[in-house]
Amino acid sequence: MVQPHRWRVSGWVHRAAILATCWLLVIGCVPSLTAGTRPLLKIGLVAPFEGLERPLGYEALQGVQLALAERNAAGGVEGSPVELVALNDFGEPAEAALQAAELAADPAVIGALAGWSDDVAAAVLPRYQEAGLAVAVPWSVSGQLANSKRGTVLVAASTERVAESLGRQLAHRHPIDAVLAGDAASAAPFLATSTVSLRVVPPPAAFDDALCQEWAARVAGDAARSPDALVLAMHGGLAGEVLRVLVTEHGWHGAAFGDAQAGSGELTAVASGAAAGLIFGSPAPAGTDLAAGAELPVGSRVSDLGPRAVAAYDAAQVLLDAIATAIQRDGQADRRAVLAALSGVRRLGLTGEIAFDEQGRRVDAPVWLYRLGDGQCPGTLVESDP
Repeated sequence: MVQPHRWRVSGWVHRAAILATCWLLVIGCVPSLTAGTRPLLKIGLVAPFEGLERPLGYEALQGVQLALAERNAAGGVEGSPVELVALNDFGEPAEAALQAAELAADPAVIGALAGWSDDVAAAVLPRYQEAGLAVAVPWSVSGQLANSKRGTVLVAASTERVAESLGRQLAHRHPIDAVLAGDAASAAPFLATSTVSLRVVPPPAAFDDALCQEWAARVAGDAARSPDALVLAMHGGLAGEVLRVLVTEHGWHGAAFGDAQAGSGELTAVASGAAAGLIFGSPAPAGTDLAAGAELPVGSRVSDLGPRAVAAYDAAQVLLDAIATAIQRDGQADRRAVLAALSGVRRLGLTGEIAFDEQGRRVDAPVWLYRLGDGQCPGTLVESDP
């Protein structure tokens, strides 16, 4: 368990390093802009930059940096440079709430990118809404969390939409017995959209060897009840550990599936070869699987972009478009104007056409299904939907 006082020391060190990088990026890309010419605008990125999910945060940071580099190289947003404030939340709801409060306390911050999982998003989106901060959620969370009137839009497919795609894949396997490893909240959308009868087994309470062993024994210990298929609806590290224990220590060899938060580099790092063959749903493709004709960030190598970098890039561009609209309408960007403009953004992103319904959910949000091999995530593209 990370102690709050330890976060305040180490967190600020890492924050300083991230901010220094982002600020160098800004000033290096806007040589024509001088201090005092236009007001400096800030957007926030809150993601895990430490802990087990650290790779997720830095992959997201890459995508946001690319979006800002493009805008600032072209003169900023309506002539104003944009600075990034990147804060570490460890992927934990309580810490994410603290960082939301810190962003809200800076009046120069006029929008944010946050909410990389259902539990974090549910904890922090009300905080941003209370502060009047527009939030473009880059990754899959429950569609119920969208709120266009209060400035929260889902730039990626919702967890319900990903569950629908995974449910069809699972149905193709015709499992006799399938287990969904997740809590009630994560299981609900899958149960609502899948045609397969699923037995819900809550995951281990923590990433702990004894707890994971106990969980695996309960799921696979009785040969008569050992599932033909397993759906992992939990964070990647924990998903990787339960899968590793099931396969390597209990000899389970059924079909494995993972939702958008389970399918990650953390799962492959922990599960290693036990993850081979797992199919997971992603609301964004890897750069190598972008559709033909997709406009790539200037100067970037497509092979360098992971799914979360692609998703973060699109979410950042949506937020920047809202800032531009606010300036065009009001002559300046403030929180109120950006919040009002956000759900009206329409653009062609790396992940396709982006538009939002009345609630703030992405219309016809695509999903990409990947199969893990023995190598790194995301693996081999199975199909895209639609």
